[in-house]
Amino acid sequence: RISMIKSIIFDIGQVLVSFDWRAYLSGFGFAPDKEELIANAVFLNPNWSEGDRGVWTEEQLLDAFYAKAPQYREDIKRVYLDAWKAVGHLDYTIPWLIRLKEQGFQLYYLSNYPKRMRELDKGALDFIPYMDGGIFSYQVHLIKPDRAIFQALVNKYPEIIPSEAVFFDDNAENVAAASAFGIHGIVFQHQMQAVEELSKLL
Repeated sequence: RISMIKSIIFDIGQVLVSFDWRAYLSGFGFAPDKEELIANAVFLNPNWSEGDRGVWTEEQLLDAFYAKAPQYREDIKRVYLDAWKAVGHLDYTIPWLIRLKEQGFQLYYLSNYPKRMRELDKGALDFIPYMDGGIFSYQVHLIKPDRAIFQALVNKYPEIIPSEAVFFDDNAENVAAASAFGIHGIVFQHQMQAVEELSKLL
C-alpha cells in the first residue's frame, strides 16, 4: 500500500541530540550529597520547564532554582549558565535526516527548549538546516504536552496534516498528546527502534 505518512516531527533532546545533564553535572566534582541537591534545584526542578516556556526572565528562573538550595547560589548559577554544555552531538542524526529527505518526507522539529541553550549552542543543533522547519517552545511560549503547541506547529506549517504525520519523542506523555491531536505518535527509545517503528507505519 502507498504510505500516507508525509511529515515526520521530531523532539530534539534525547532524540536528535543527547542531553546528559547527569554527566555534565558530575564534571563539576561536587560532593555526592551536594550534587544531588543541585540536581534537584536545577534539572529536576519543576520550574525548569518555565525556561522552556520562555516567559520568565533568567532572574526569575534562577530565583526558583536558588529557593531549593539557597546555600549553593553561586554553584547553581554556574551550573545553569553553562547547561548548554550538556547537549551533545549524535552521529546518526544528519545521515538519518538526509535518508528520510531522500525518501520524500518533510521533516520538522517540535522541542521543549530554552532560548539560552539554543543561542549558546556550539554545533549540536547543526541538523536544523536539513529540516523543513519547526518550533522551539520558547518561541511560542508553549510547552509539550500542551495540545496548543501541536496546533501552533500545524498553524505555522499548514502542509502538515496530522493524520499524515508521525511524531517521535522520548517522553510518553508528549507522544500521547500528539496521538490525541491526531498525529501518529512513537515513543523514541533509540534510533534503530525508531526506524523499525516507522517502517511498520509505512
